[in-house]
Amino acid sequence: MMRKFIFLVFFIFSLTAGTVMAADINGRLGITGKVGFAVPLQDDFITGATDSKTGLAAGGGLIYGLSKNLAAELDITQVPTIDLEVDGLKVGEAAFTDVSLGLQYRFTPDNSLVPYLGAGVDFITGDFQYQSGQKFDFEWTTGGHINAGVDYFVTKGVALTAEIKGVFAPKADVKGTASEYDPTSFLGTVGVRLFLPENMFR
Repeated sequence: MMRKFIFLVFFIFSLTAGTVMAADINGRLGITGKVGFAVPLQDDFITGATDSKTGLAAGGGLIYGLSKNLAAELDITQVPTIDLEVDGLKVGEAAFTDVSLGLQYRFTPDNSLVPYLGAGVDFITGDFQYQSGQKFDFEWTTGGHINAGVDYFVTKGVALTAEIKGVFAPKADVKGTASEYDPTSFLGTVGVRLFLPENMFR
């Protein structure tokens, strides 16, 4: 999965190698859409599971340039299906939503290729459904994240983006059961950012 993700990132960037343009996002609002994968870092994503599979991750959010090097970001990522197994047999599917608020430090902000590092706080919930159809909701839990990524500006208003993100949070209850879930996970995504004209919010 990781090899495919890295290959996809380089493939997308290679398609636009001849159309670079620098873009400072200071004072500009951007809208992000992305897709990728989520890997639970604990096999027992839910108490009793012995294996938790990689799931699709998709979402988006808003980014705003606070200065040339600093940006604030609101991100919502949905992981709709994580297959859970006990001793090799699928017992159900989990899903979770991560709402995160964070800050980015953006290197080389005047170049077309802008790597960044970030961190922030995360609010996570979701649900679990047994193979029989019985469904249970998750309690909200609050944690944090660290992320690293790169934006590649095709034009001043359009950037391709790729990111890896580690989400860390304490366990929380699965409502109506004695089980807990552990949303600590690794996410990798690629996507597009669309930026509104500069000076619009200054």
